[in-house]
Amino acid sequence: MALLIKADGSRRIAFAGGNFFSLKEMHSVLDCSVVQPVFLEDDRVMWIDEEGKLKPHSVNLPATVLLHKAGGLQNDYIAGSALITKKEEVE
Repeated sequence: MALLIKADGSRRIAFAGGNFFSLKEMHSVLDCSVVQPVFLEDDRVMWIDEEGKLKPHSVNLPATVLLHKAGGLQNDYIAGSALITKKEEVE
């Protein structure tokens, strides 16, 4: 079970099709072709669209706060949706 945070701040639970999220599932959930992991301080991983800033997008404020708490650059931000999983939820 993972958490999907949309750019508008809405959140919903996301489930993998099997025991783990596949790369194909993450591409579908995030509506992207290249995902980037952001390792959070509580041993979870935030998956984002690596090319999100190159597309028309909105800043995802809740995900950006998590990025900053994980030690990301204070002037950086997350564009688009973010999928937060435990490390063991991804194959």
